[in-house]
Amino acid sequence: MNVRLDEARLRKVRRLRAQGIALSDLVREAIDARHDALAGQSASRNPADVVRRILHAHPDPSTLKARTYDVHDRTAARNAIEARLKRRRRP
Repeated sequence: MNVRLDEARLRKVRRLRAQGIALSDLVREAIDARHDALAGQSASRNPADVVRRILHAHPDPSTLKARTYDVHDRTAARNAIEARLKRRRRP
């Protein structure tokens, strides 16, 4: 691998070498860290994880009334939403 460095980074490299730090180890660590960060991002794209994080960051207020229907029941949720929309349309 061949990397071009500007003068500032070249000075940093010389200082690291003088301290006995192997640059090859440093490059391996940087590659591993970047790869792990990318792998973590792809896991965070799981919709269930995204929703879980959103709900954790923004919980329902304690003053919010409990729902009168099961949000996991598609039919019940649709009926409740339709009823709510019909109520809002009336003047």
